[in-house]
Amino acid sequence: MLTRPMPAVEELHLLYESDSEKRSRLKAKTAVTIAMIGWLLIAFNLNAIIFSSFPLKLATPEWQLNLIAALITASPSLLIGATLVALALVFDHSAQILKDWNLTVARAASWFAVVLVLLIPLQFYLGSRVLKNRTVSSTEAINKLKTIVKGISAVNSEADLRAYVASLPNAPALPAKFDAAFPVIKQRAIDNIKAQINAGSENTALQKSESLQVFLKEAIRNTSLAILMAAAFSALAALHSRSSNAIARFFQSLGPMGSSRWLR
Repeated sequence: MLTRPMPAVEELHLLYESDSEKRSRLKAKTAVTIAMIGWLLIAFNLNAIIFSSFPLKLATPEWQLNLIAALITASPSLLIGATLVALALVFDHSAQILKDWNLTVARAASWFAVVLVLLIPLQFYLGSRVLKNRTVSSTEAINKLKTIVKGISAVNSEADLRAYVASLPNAPALPAKFDAAFPVIKQRAIDNIKAQINAGSENTALQKSESLQVFLKEAIRNTSLAILMAAAFSALAALHSRSSNAIARFFQSLGPMGSSRWLR
């Protein structure tokens, strides 16, 4: 039995539907692939931040400052990953999982912008503590030398001088007989210790100045990067109306998205 040939219009319609389905499947596959690349990029950077923080020293300002620097440095890569996850929805509007991921990324971007802003004053506070801790040992050593000067100045005889020196921790060995009179020996000791105090004070001041310059350089770089990244994550959060906070809205108001002329 012969079948009636398919009209040309119906055949073209089926071909069009077939091509449309292929394009839809390709878009859906592309969307999932882009989103997965974004998640993997985010996971890679979070993994690097976590393992760079070992060994954990939560109570030390140095460790906290290094963690802040790691978060700020990784923020551009985290932004790229989050943007890829959000961009996947452009290729497939109907996938519910992509919509959920888009909302998750937008909310995370909104709160990460807040974290970046809070890290700016925190790093200056921790930096001041680190700088102070680096000079504590030098300051303590100088104060001990000053105490020794006062002790030597108070003695009035060679026997008292030997007894005082012997009472000091890690006391230096004194010769059995001095090569000069007691007043001369006493003044030499005072002058030598004062010279050590002056040298220690100069070294401490130089060390403090160099450390401050290095810290300010890093802090200013981190501050500018944190502000830029906070603005970028706020823009990403603006893609979803349910993922906003005061910090994100502030940065959004500064950009073209916050201008009424942009919406016209």
